[in-house]
Amino acid sequence: MRKRRSIQGETSGKTRAGLLAKYSGREERRVNDVLHRAAKIVAGVVAEENVKPVMEELTHIRERIRYGGVMNRRLHSIPFRRIQFYISYKGMERGFKPETVDAKNTSRTCPMCGEISKPNGHVFKCRRCGFQADRHFVAAWNIAMKLLMCRPLPLAAKATDEFKEVERIVIKS
Repeated sequence: MRKRRSIQGETSGKTRAGLLAKYSGREERRVNDVLHRAAKIVAGVVAEENVKPVMEELTHIRERIRYGGVMNRRLHSIPFRRIQFYISYKGMERGFKPETVDAKNTSRTCPMCGEISKPNGHVFKCRRCGFQADRHFVAAWNIAMKLLMCRPLPLAAKATDEFKEVERIVIKS
């Protein structure tokens, strides 16, 4: 990004067009490489642990982002859907297909009582029941619960025990 700005400010004409094309392609290849590596790691963990991956439905996410010019530009440049596509196709190579659920209010809803709270930092605090946990953990928990609510899946005994352990730890905090 900085390189592109310096090229736009210092050069003109065909030289600028050539340099912009060169560095644009380089940036795109680097992003794709990082996304492929991340998707490979996720697919490997899912296959090794024999679990069902669940992702947020990201359709129309760009229309929901409203922060201001500079921040919107940064957020709109994130390849949201591409990482999901890579995880899906690498997963299908290994024999699993990720599920998607609606992401609405997943980081704002209390997993214990269902109260929707306003976002306030990284820690979720429920006003009704007093539950506290990391906002990302709350979102992941709610996404998993949404999947279980709409598609009942049999859980292995190990998964059920681990879920109870996580629930016990979270309720203690």
